[in-house]
Amino acid sequence: MISLSKLISGEATVSKHITYKGDSSFIPKSLVEFSKSLKPIVVWNVTRKCNLKCIHCYANASEDLELRTEECFEIVDKLSRFKVPLILFSGGEPLLRRDLIEIAEYARRKGITCVLSTNGTLIDRNLAENLKDVFSYVGVSIDGLRDVNDTFRGVRGAFDKALRGLLNARDVGILTGIRFTITKHNFKELPKVLELVVKEEIPRFCVYHLVPSGRAGFKDDISNLERRKILDYLIEIAERVEDVEILTVDNPADGVYVYLKLRREDEEKAIKALEFLKYRGGDKSGINLASVDFKGDVHPNQFWWDYNLGNLLEKDFDEIWLGNDRLLKMLREKEKYLRGKCGACKFKYVCGGFRVRAYRFGDLWGEDPSCYLDIKEIV
Repeated sequence: MISLSKLISGEATVSKHITYKGDSSFIPKSLVEFSKSLKPIVVWNVTRKCNLKCIHCYANASEDLELRTEECFEIVDKLSRFKVPLILFSGGEPLLRRDLIEIAEYARRKGITCVLSTNGTLIDRNLAENLKDVFSYVGVSIDGLRDVNDTFRGVRGAFDKALRGLLNARDVGILTGIRFTITKHNFKELPKVLELVVKEEIPRFCVYHLVPSGRAGFKDDISNLERRKILDYLIEIAERVEDVEILTVDNPADGVYVYLKLRREDEEKAIKALEFLKYRGGDKSGINLASVDFKGDVHPNQFWWDYNLGNLLEKDFDEIWLGNDRLLKMLREKEKYLRGKCGACKFKYVCGGFRVRAYRFGDLWGEDPSCYLDIKEIV
């Protein structure tokens, strides 16, 4: 996750509260400590049930698969003992679990920050009031305005319900954001959704690069030329709009691109940005990011469910995360193994590509096919 706003202006409206513990310094102490640990942020897909049929769903959501409440409490206990700092509750659609707030409240009492990733369609005013006491942040997925979003998400009326849910969460005082996944089906909608973000005073906008997994494939992705143009646009917005934190997710090359752009314009800013990327840049899968699926299985990230590290109903988290798994060991020293363009890149220590995308492309340690940087820029 790369905060373009933080790199460009030093400001991070939402991250300051949910990630940096209120620290507004350019490189927060908590970020430095977190990056040096192996304590991950955990994406927990607490159910596979969903009320939408999104064409890009990495979880391939549909089936009624989830653990019992007591089993979820057991997982929280194990994550808490490892001092996991934050759980992102996801799905499927996590709000289809009637015990979601109960589980999240249990985690909150154990000292874990809880945030919610939802399609937003189920959040009425009463539910928003209940979410407020448990979740520090609610991110709602919107992938275009009405017609495009509803086609993308497979259900007519999804946009209106998602927007209403987002505004209900905002109006009760929860920090909110829109999550937008770029594909060839919707990338032209990006400026329109950003206009909506600004108009409705939503403090965060997260742009997700597509990761082939579940229902999504490379066939759904944009070209790297389009990707580069989109980054130029997002950087311009981050420079101009003060009250919205602009982030990109799942393409660490974005951080390097911002640095290179700053270096041409403001050497001092560029130096600070590169220092920040030492702690916040790169693919943290298997290092400071873990996934727990609806069965309790642990994975390096939420797009890597075909690689199982162990089950939390059978083992403690520390046994799984600090064990002898070969892939985890290699991910934690990935610079040794990178090949091709990624291996030659002088910025691999703050980037390294997104490994699971390279794996889906055919070579785990080869170049990330979504890197849009020219070889002359990075060697």
